[in-house]
Amino acid sequence: MAAAVALGAVAAGWSREDYAAALRSVAHVPGSAGEWAERPARRARRRSPADQDRRIATTWRRAVERWHAHPPAVDRPSLGLELAEIRHEMDLHPGMWGGQAGMGNRAVMEALLGIAERAGRLDPTASIRQIAEHTTVTDSTVDRAVDRLVELGWVRINAGAGFVLAGEEAPDGGRAGRALARQLHLLIPAALPAGVDPDTLADPATGELPALRPTSAGVHDVFTWRGLGGVAGTLYARLDPRQPVAVGLLAARSGFARGTVRTHLRRLAEHGLAVATGGGWVRGAGDLDQVAAELGVAGTLAQREERHEVQRARYTAYMTMFANRRGWRQQRGLYRPAGQQRLDMPVQRSGGPLVVPIPAA
Repeated sequence: MAAAVALGAVAAGWSREDYAAALRSVAHVPGSAGEWAERPARRARRRSPADQDRRIATTWRRAVERWHAHPPAVDRPSLGLELAEIRHEMDLHPGMWGGQAGMGNRAVMEALLGIAERAGRLDPTASIRQIAEHTTVTDSTVDRAVDRLVELGWVRINAGAGFVLAGEEAPDGGRAGRALARQLHLLIPAALPAGVDPDTLADPATGELPALRPTSAGVHDVFTWRGLGGVAGTLYARLDPRQPVAVGLLAARSGFARGTVRTHLRRLAEHGLAVATGGGWVRGAGDLDQVAAELGVAGTLAQREERHEVQRARYTAYMTMFANRRGWRQQRGLYRPAGQQRLDMPVQRSGGPLVVPIPAA
């Protein structure tokens, strides 16, 4: 926590003296960075003033080094340029996004780029569930895609997930808990191979390249795995309502094989979402909500968000109880819950509803 506070102070232009004064002003708050500076973990005795100064100086030096090694975008225009550069490199390597795994990787990258743009930084914090809610793929697919993107060099994990207790103590000695999502830094891989010739991605009729920012039209109940699937959603988002796009050009831009593109275009055409013309394919005028109802997948994404909310609340409640009951605070009698409490972990049974044990009073 102290490292994050120090990094924020460096970015805000504070001096080390300002940072030290801010820590000491909140040293009385349990779980704060100020308490960390004055009191070692699991000890009642306070640090000496010299030890406090050394800890603050070390944390400040590391924050300054990290800020200079990975400076953030200073403003929205600069951030937009960096995100556009990442998308441009992604478009120049369509072969990396073909197949089911590549489709999941691309969906997660687009979700992360959108999260980064809304957060105003290249290293936003995002959980697997938060990323999944901006895609049509499942949570497990997102989890595997993030691991693959880290291996490929498109994402770097700056800070792992975790759980902390913070804030004032309740009457029974317990403290509130907060889940920490991973901090993911978006970047262009250093060992990225040479990209394709941009001319191969340009429309022969107009000479225009694909837009650097694909539309979010492919994120809909229709394109979940029980519906038409993510590949169909990717192709639907790349279709233009007016300008026809040839199958070969769609294959070159998306990274999918021509046969795969034809198959999914025909599936889209069956539901009025794509129309074949003499010059290629255009986006159809079919209503996505109506198609979702016909396929029996209406409300799938909304139900997933509701399920995620329940899971977050139950996980936080469980981990708060678990963290309060373990370690030196329990041993010293600082936590005194009323009655016996169960610590059964919430589980998701296959094919059934979410089963959440309720602590006994």
